[in-house]
Amino acid sequence: MDIYSTEEQQLDTLKRWWKEYGRAILLGVVIGLGGLFGWRYYQSHQVATQSAGAQAFEQLSQRLQQQGSAVFDDAAAFVEQNQGNSYGELAALLLAARAVEAGDLALARQQLELALAGTDDPALGNTIRLRLARVLLAQDDPAGAQARLDQVDGEAFGALRSEIQGDLYLALEQAEAARDAYRAAMDAGGLGGNPGLQLKLDHLAVSAELGDEE
Repeated sequence: MDIYSTEEQQLDTLKRWWKEYGRAILLGVVIGLGGLFGWRYYQSHQVATQSAGAQAFEQLSQRLQQQGSAVFDDAAAFVEQNQGNSYGELAALLLAARAVEAGDLALARQQLELALAGTDDPALGNTIRLRLARVLLAQDDPAGAQARLDQVDGEAFGALRSEIQGDLYLALEQAEAARDAYRAAMDAGGLGGNPGLQLKLDHLAVSAELGDEE
């Protein structure tokens, strides 16, 4: 025997089933479609946002290169508006470099700190810490510079870290420790494309000879 003996019974059962479950199913379909279209919109929005961000950063970098300190305020505003994405960090690094050239070490330090806070990339973080150490040393803050150097790890950064460590020792008038640090930088491949490191070693050697003559 069929479960449903008549078409009318089948229709009544279908109506009851739809009344109990149909709205929930329809809502699920709507939510599912909404999520699908929402995700596609989100993806297209992300692409558009990234494209706009890249264009804005390119324009800013050109203005910084051409106009220098005249656009520092605009650059700082761009960094603030884009904190947490790559363009904000890149703009902060670029602004910090221009600020150093202009002698504004306070602005350079501020921007480097912002860039460091906004990145979770280990390599970029190490690069920023090394730049911060240089700025802090130029600000006559060897303790702050040492703290940043101590946070740098990775073999790829060994040569530069040792060189800046030598600069720090030299600022503290610890010539022997500076010489050892420069030699460590040289052993780590720091001489490649960096004639300044050899000049620092030569300067220390001459200074030592003059000291012996006295």
